[in-house]
Amino acid sequence: MGRARLSSMAFAVLTRDPADAQSYVTALAPLEVVAMPVTRTVEIPGALARDVRADVVVVMSPRAAQQLARAAIDVPEVWAVGPATRRALEIAKLPAHCPDGVRDGVELARALVARGVAGQRILVPRAEEGRTEPLEILRAAGAEVIDVVAYRTVPAPVDDPLLARGKELLATGGAAVCCVFAPSQVHALAQLVDLRAARAKFCAIGETTAAAVRDAGIPDVAVAPAPTPEGMAQAVRSVYPAR
Repeated sequence: MGRARLSSMAFAVLTRDPADAQSYVTALAPLEVVAMPVTRTVEIPGALARDVRADVVVVMSPRAAQQLARAAIDVPEVWAVGPATRRALEIAKLPAHCPDGVRDGVELARALVARGVAGQRILVPRAEEGRTEPLEILRAAGAEVIDVVAYRTVPAPVDDPLLARGKELLATGGAAVCCVFAPSQVHALAQLVDLRAARAKFCAIGETTAAAVRDAGIPDVAVAPAPTPEGMAQAVRSVYPAR
């Protein structure tokens, strides 16, 4: 089946900040991308001490990668949960292993266990609201897990001017598609607009985020086959234009 033709007058609202949304402009063209940064990241000062010692670092988000780079911790081996996190590590000149087909932290933990982790000290810098299942998998396999809450995600202020255009498009039916990238973004977005009243098609970066969309009352959500701009574009093409 050929690629669906998208209307040049349509908008895709992305729940990301303008800088991050730029990487999706080409993939989603000719949809016009509108950034709507519904959450903000708040770092926890001193969470990653430079004197921490670990054999392996497991990095499950680009934000965690940025935190690790700033801490300048000396570690021999770094593992990343997906392409976006690996790119953030590469920018920081931290080469990382990124197993093919790994879509989330649980699958990354299982890949590490398959390689063998017994007796190793594994550092996991993560979000306060992040999933703990990967840590439990590593501990059950005999690893000593150093669990560090390095940052938290909070909703953006409701009067943030960066939210205005996206909020207007979703509230008035002007958005063809709404792309979401984390459960925390779904929760914050639901506080700003009535998701069930929005006529936009919803697309999620992964299954965990899609589950949050369904919990918010939207049963039909397209899931990106890979957590990349190209993967999100595939999800968008599966639901828009409507057939």
